Amino acid sequence: MDKKSHVSSEKGTSKTQIEKDERLSKRLCYVLRYGAVKEGLTLHEGGFVDLDQLMSLNLMRHNTREEVINEVDISLSHRRAKRFERKEENGKTLIRACFCRNFEENPFHEGSSVPKLLEACVQFICSNLHEYDLENFPDEHLISKMIQKMKKQSRLNNAALRQLLVPALEHLDLSGVYITDSTLKMVWRSCPNLRVLSLKDCGYIVTDSLMEQLVKKLPHLESLSLCACKHVTDRTACALSKHAGNLRELNLSWISTISESSIIDLITKCPQLQFLDIYDHTISPDGKTLIADIARQRKMKVVLKGLTDKEITLENPCSLLPNFGKVW
Repeated sequence: MDKKSHVSSEKGTSKTQIEKDERLSKRLCYVLRYGAVKEGLTLHEGGFVDLDQLMSLNLMRHNTREEVINEVDISLSHRRAKRFERKEENGKTLIRACFCRNFEENPFHEGSSVPKLLEACVQFICSNLHEYDLENFPDEHLISKMIQKMKKQSRLNNAALRQLLVPALEHLDLSGVYITDSTLKMVWRSCPNLRVLSLKDCGYIVTDSLMEQLVKKLPHLESLSLCACKHVTDRTACALSKHAGNLRELNLSWISTISESSIIDLITKCPQLQFLDIYDHTISPDGKTLIADIARQRKMKVVLKGLTDKEITLENPCSLLPNFGKVW
């Protein structure tokens, strides 16, 4: 083999290995964040699973135990935070995801492929949603379950939301869903009691004018994620400062269109704010000092790249992510 062929072979091997590592990381994220129970694994205290039991899954057949351990030890998020961790306990190696743990329920009876009664009923209603009037349905948990199920099936469109957005809803996760401006209008018209709202990755439709109306119409809002909503500007920050008096948790990460002064004004004027994620924002040294001083006085937690004060920051900048959009 000549030198050129040898280099090409090395590059090919390297690329193949990188792709294999990426697939392994995705599989681990799925199982350790969402799918452990659904895949039949035993969940130990703190969200840990037995590595040997994990390796028995069919989806792990392409990887060795050593490869999994290596990925657990070295894998980092874009925020340079550890994705996974492991520990030895009673002769077993236990591993878990460090953040974003939100395990799905097993839809089947144990040891079978027979769906549970609740699962079958929810699926039937989702498949025949147009036949039901849920406006006065009081059980938010079941409505949320239907929303999440249709979201995973890529069937959560405006027609479905028209049936599912009801006054009983206090928590709504539309992250990654294709929505329109009429969707957001339905949200504030149909869900006046909403306390938690995630619009993560809905940046193509979330604008200042819509956000100004939304925060006025949803006075009970406590937790809001606008992560990656890149069309919002200082106008949205100003609207939040004026109208979101109950806001406790706010995620503005992956947004570069909100100025440093508006961030500082927002922190100052939102009296209930306890957690602010502005990790990717460009803030001057003086601005970081001022934000740190305000946060320290308010006993806030701020996630911002380069902020190192342990009193107001988190050792793991992703550690609050598993709870974002839940009851605070």
